[in-house]
Amino acid sequence: MNIKAVILDFGGTLADGGLDWDPYHERIRSILASRGNLVEMSKLKRALREALADLNKVRARGKDMTFEDVYDMFLAKLDLPGDREVLKELHDNFKAHYKTEYFHCIEDVLKSLSAKYKVALLSNTMSDQPRELLEEAGYDKYFELIICSRDLEIRKPNPKIFKYMLDNLGVNPEETVHVGDSVEADMYGARDSGITGVWIKSPNQPLWSGHAISSICELPRFLEVLEDGESS
Repeated sequence: MNIKAVILDFGGTLADGGLDWDPYHERIRSILASRGNLVEMSKLKRALREALADLNKVRARGKDMTFEDVYDMFLAKLDLPGDREVLKELHDNFKAHYKTEYFHCIEDVLKSLSAKYKVALLSNTMSDQPRELLEEAGYDKYFELIICSRDLEIRKPNPKIFKYMLDNLGVNPEETVHVGDSVEADMYGARDSGITGVWIKSPNQPLWSGHAISSICELPRFLEVLEDGESS
């Protein structure tokens, strides 16, 4: 296989992370209270659940929304006005409480990949946090293209977002590898777009009979084998 481009997922692939919900909810309540809007925690949580449920309906159609649009819906469910300032504060709060840690080998992997291939990021997220985290760590220099699903309001596995990546990287599907931890979003999306998928093995995923590795740390060597036609 002649590989010209490697598209990487973010969460579960380059880094691991999660949201600590209790302090996150408390901070949202404080933000609203600072604007004179006292909201019972039970109502706040219910409104947020409903907004996220609405988001999931959109995502089920292969589309996505921005954080700001989702939290504008959340505020509307509380009969509160949304404006750019409060939505920014809510988004900043999300970024502060969503803790992310890169896997230990990431810089070495990115250096190795960028020396041989066009490297891009494609992350399913309503936030632009992956882009900001890469910039903060200085890792953005290894990428030719960084796309979050919020940017296009299209979500993996929708083939349209993969086509966008290919067109902007100037490569063909058969020259491209997509790497991610989600079988449904990453592997099925790549397969349906004619792209070679490499799955980062993760628990509680559908069966995947294609290429798979245990860690992103294995990727540079795996791609060498793939190019030599010796992969299993």
